[in-house]
Amino acid sequence: MTILSTKKVIKKRSKQNLPDLPTHVLSDILAIVASTSSTDLLNAKASCKEWFKAASEDYVFERVSIESLPVIPWKKTNNGAVSFLQKCIKAGNPESLFRQGMIDYFSNLRLDSGLEYLRKASDKGHLVAKYVYGIILVCYGGEFREQGLKLVCDLKSKLVDECREKVRKVVKFMWKRNFIIAEGEEKELTLRRKNCCCKERLSCVEMKKKSMGWRDEEEFDDGVSCDGCLWDTEAIRFRHMLRTGRFSCRFVY
Repeated sequence: MTILSTKKVIKKRSKQNLPDLPTHVLSDILAIVASTSSTDLLNAKASCKEWFKAASEDYVFERVSIESLPVIPWKKTNNGAVSFLQKCIKAGNPESLFRQGMIDYFSNLRLDSGLEYLRKASDKGHLVAKYVYGIILVCYGGEFREQGLKLVCDLKSKLVDECREKVRKVVKFMWKRNFIIAEGEEKELTLRRKNCCCKERLSCVEMKKKSMGWRDEEEFDDGVSCDGCLWDTEAIRFRHMLRTGRFSCRFVY
């Protein structure tokens, strides 16, 4: 009887000691869990009241991974996901800010709202948001182009490839209604590239080779073009991807 009683006491005390951690410490732990799996976070919230409270902090929602959630959840069939994503946006979760920015700007025609979400995500270090926001500014031209170039010029070819793939996965679920600039207005982008003096370093043979038709997945950096020309061309590729789903482009020299 004594042994059994001791075991019961130990078991009872261990249960009481679980929630004794301060809420901010629990939030730190759950934020680490949330950063790898939103499902694990939801399971943790269901374990006890103290964990539910700690897991409901904005600090946790700011860091939770939403990769497993649909880009555009349907309210009628997935209201829980909609509510969850709204909490993430309110908490400043970079991925949720990026997604909402993409939806608002390219689908809902809420341009100011979309740009603001993309800017916030970019400021929080979201690489793909930085890529998209920079390209939009480059397309706008003038002072906006200079701001965009400052944002994206440090992105190298490998990072650009990663951003392209992520963007393509996001936009394929969207009804695209905005293409940044109207069809036919990208002449300014091609003229800037055509008139840039950096092309003088290319031989006639190289020019001819690079101008041969449209090709899927063009290389980002040709090793010769200046940053302005590279990103003008990437902006053209981006707009073409919005319409066709492919990052192909005809170079203009």
